[in-house]
Amino acid sequence: MKPSSRQRISKVSILGLSVGFLFLSVCFSLAISPHSLQKLAIAQEQPPGSSATSVRDEISSDARDELTLLPKYSPNSIYQTLNYSHFVPLSPLSNSPGNQVKLLLNYNVTESSLIDNPINAIMEVYAANQSLVRTSSLPHPLNLTGSEGIIQLATTLNDHNLKNITAIALLTDDEKAIPISNVLEARLNLGEMSADN
Repeated sequence: MKPSSRQRISKVSILGLSVGFLFLSVCFSLAISPHSLQKLAIAQEQPPGSSATSVRDEISSDARDELTLLPKYSPNSIYQTLNYSHFVPLSPLSNSPGNQVKLLLNYNVTESSLIDNPINAIMEVYAANQSLVRTSSLPHPLNLTGSEGIIQLATTLNDHNLKNITAIALLTDDEKAIPISNVLEARLNLGEMSADN
């Protein structure tokens, strides 16, 4: 018995859908950008012997362009200097108990790819015996909108036995995994305020 034209059409439709799905699966598994996917689809429509190699080269070029847009994090991406630091009791100026450690950092971006990308900052506070007392960071990553500016780091210590501390500041990528600046160190006695600029 011969298959009807309707059965033949449905088999062709299923085959066409399967090939299309396979094509999309391969493209997505290769993590090709939408722009490159469009070029790849155009390349599939071109007759044999046309410029398929140049399309492949263009796709590779697009991938390289996308990679160069990523920020280049390195330990020398930003240079920072200490603008101001203090280690002071919060009372009587506020009702909060404890002593505040604050650093104001001047930064200068030396790696232009970081502009308009997020960064973070970490401050570690050590007691006089070099034991780590506190680690703090920015509450949210900071988007660098210019090549220079000021970042504030602050934390409150509730241990009133601490009279001398060392605060160390470092700028990092937004995930706080890659150091991107020089390390700053401020040695402070309780009640001390220091303007370094």
